[in-house]
Amino acid sequence: MKSISLRVIKTVQKNTTTYIGYMTKEEASVLLYSDHYPPQNDRLGYQRPPDLRRAESFAKYLKNSSSAFSTPILLNAKNPVDFEEISKDYGFVKFPTNECLSIVDGQHRSLGIIEFYKEDIKIPFMLFDNIADDLEQELFITINREQKKVSMSHVHFLGRKNDEYSQIAIKLESDKNSPWFQNVNLVGARGTKRPVSLQSLRSSLIELLQAGEVKVLGFHQKYRIAIDFWGVVSEIWPDAWVGKKNSLLTKSIGTLALSKLGGFLIPNCFNEKKEGLDKEKLKMYLVKISKVNWMSNGDFKGYSGRHGADLIKNELDSMIFKD
Repeated sequence: MKSISLRVIKTVQKNTTTYIGYMTKEEASVLLYSDHYPPQNDRLGYQRPPDLRRAESFAKYLKNSSSAFSTPILLNAKNPVDFEEISKDYGFVKFPTNECLSIVDGQHRSLGIIEFYKEDIKIPFMLFDNIADDLEQELFITINREQKKVSMSHVHFLGRKNDEYSQIAIKLESDKNSPWFQNVNLVGARGTKRPVSLQSLRSSLIELLQAGEVKVLGFHQKYRIAIDFWGVVSEIWPDAWVGKKNSLLTKSIGTLALSKLGGFLIPNCFNEKKEGLDKEKLKMYLVKISKVNWMSNGDFKGYSGRHGADLIKNELDSMIFKD
């Protein structure tokens, strides 16, 4: 085989020609290369060496996950592309049988399919027609610098069907009778001005509903306990509850600290049927710490993180049971 032909669609962006198409694993193994450090054969050497574990991990992910697909990799032809047009913007590109296409983005996806994925699959690509080395490196830097992981709040929001704690947190946000109504950032978006994220509230609910007596209850009973608990909290500290900007109470550290405390108080505050909260009993405990200053310059100034939440919980606990 003296050359390899690939079917493509030709496009032009900013006076730069690109081609969109796909290739087989066998074609990819011949045509593609990763321009990694240390440089070889007069190459640039601007990428990290390939990690075989990452490549194999991608192949396993592709095989085992129903939501896994081979997404397009980004390539650059190191010589002007030979395009044979069949109809408008559709045709073939022809390459010699050697490593002539630099992988700008998708090194481990390509390697994973070529080396570790045993089933037949096509590798989709977007190919630049011989862009300059400086631009190729700039694209690589931009793609990797701007990549952002999906927030865990977004992950829990999308996976809520299989997660009871996420469902409770989301219902607290959407229920007009809930003190958390429209106060939870469900997908981790910026600029929402909502004091707590879904991830943080979910973590707090795990602590709040930790008691064995609670875990055996149904969803609606657990939700009732959660909404009643936070309803009492908002009544005990009304100013701190509405003072979102300067209050620690509705931020992750406050919700976690109170949930840890609540996890131990709730078994002592069950109603007669042992299936919900006796709010008056809970108030008897929390009123003992009602003078706590939750503002950012108040009693817990400088506290942060899970360790800070543990310290706050311990202080509240000692205040309640000091007698």
